[in-house]
Amino acid sequence: MSKSISLTVKKKKYSEILKLFGAILFNPSRLKEASLSSVQNQIRKNSNINEDDLKHIIETWWQGGLPYLTLNQLHVSGLSIRLYKNRFKKSGKNIKVLNDDDHGSVYYRSRDGKNSKMITNKLGTFSPESFTNMLAAVKKIKASNELGIKVFENHITGGTEVEASAVEDSLITLNTFLQGEFLDKKLEENPKTAAKKVKVVMRNFPKLLNLSIKDINAEVLKKWLKTKERKLTQRQINAAESRWVLKPSTLKEAICTIRSCVQLAKEQGVINDHDLYTLPKFKMDNEIIRYLSQEEELRLYRTMNQRNERKLTLRKSTILHRQERNLIAPPQLNECAFADHVTPFIILFKETGIRPGTLMNSKWTDVDFESRFFRIRKSIDKRSLANFIPLNDLAYTTLTEWRKHYIHKKCSRLIENKVDAWLFPSPQLPSQQLTTIKTAWRSIIKNAEIHNFRFYDLRHDFASRVMMRTGNIYLVSHLLNHRQIETTKRYAHLMDNSKLLAVQTLDADRQAGALPEFMGKRGVISQD
Repeated sequence: MSKSISLTVKKKKYSEILKLFGAILFNPSRLKEASLSSVQNQIRKNSNINEDDLKHIIETWWQGGLPYLTLNQLHVSGLSIRLYKNRFKKSGKNIKVLNDDDHGSVYYRSRDGKNSKMITNKLGTFSPESFTNMLAAVKKIKASNELGIKVFENHITGGTEVEASAVEDSLITLNTFLQGEFLDKKLEENPKTAAKKVKVVMRNFPKLLNLSIKDINAEVLKKWLKTKERKLTQRQINAAESRWVLKPSTLKEAICTIRSCVQLAKEQGVINDHDLYTLPKFKMDNEIIRYLSQEEELRLYRTMNQRNERKLTLRKSTILHRQERNLIAPPQLNECAFADHVTPFIILFKETGIRPGTLMNSKWTDVDFESRFFRIRKSIDKRSLANFIPLNDLAYTTLTEWRKHYIHKKCSRLIENKVDAWLFPSPQLPSQQLTTIKTAWRSIIKNAEIHNFRFYDLRHDFASRVMMRTGNIYLVSHLLNHRQIETTKRYAHLMDNSKLLAVQTLDADRQAGALPEFMGKRGVISQD
């Protein structure tokens, strides 16, 4: 799916584009045919796209199928505008901008004269007023023939043109790259968590934001880590207290996020290299394994069943209510026992141990119903490992039933290649995959009265049950798709019954009367 339109964008032309976007999306009949045709003809004269393609791209963008819509400048190569849906709203027959000073983002792509790599830099936020200045700046840069020059927002202010010599001396800062290319990349990957990733860096590294991104190295981050250390007494050291003022998981998240930002800068040619992968790894306290007791498992399934029945009853009531009033009713769910994706997703996660991110990115082609295997593709696995996970009866039956749900028919209609239909499509946009079930999970776990149990602990529950039944750590490692057996050793204590048997032999050899008086009276241990 293309996400770009190549055309000439000027201040007047931009207003016409918004007018046309609104007409196509909301109510074309409210525009006079002559007026609509006039706008369309003007845009087509200055673009390389036909009417049908234009309509399809705009509709997909507005429905959330594209993270952003790119308007490429025909008369200035490398210059483009990205329009994000969340910066607009529906207003009558047109699209309105929520913030007049921020319609989108402007980018300039050029080849670095030093290493011949293509570099994309964010010039700044886009509005028709600021775009004129940016356009003049880029033209001046192109005329100067300095291909290694980088252009940034702080050089395009006050309606003045930028001197090429001033721009040449500039260096992209961490904050500029973070709010530009890094945010755009994360919006493509997962729009729901993109802003959170940016906030992690801004919250933890406020003093580094104005530093050039090429100067973010291991030494800088080691100094930052020094500021997060506690001064421990010898008693605290002997007690193995944490040396950090923050949780190791918080520090790990901060380091990993800023490292991914710098790594993206390397991949896009903004910097040549970095040494952040030389930083020491944080040791996490992974020894506590939480899995469900039999009573908790019963409460979990009881709560999921009650939720599912409640959803099905509500759907039937809604359909009847709307049919009585001659309104469009939602589809019937008679063919499928599941009201939505929540119950089948939780069951499949619990019974296979496959990571949630892998399940969300899986497709129906990954399920082999004949051989009863689930294929994990290398391209979607966290560790980039391909694997085949067998399906037990519950997982197999769940997938068979989930396949009957009407959302899969809707998903197939929206995508070009029907075999690539998502295993768990998004309810809001079936052409895209599911991204989270956190809200539903929090409600279920609360109603089931299960405490201190995270969603990811279902994976630990799967591993723990397999370990306790088989005692085969290598089998568990394979099923969890671990790259190293060391990662799986956290479950090793679950298979070691020999320790319990050893200490229980002490009771068998105990002399008569060699017990505390209260235990003898209560008959806790027989003396026969």
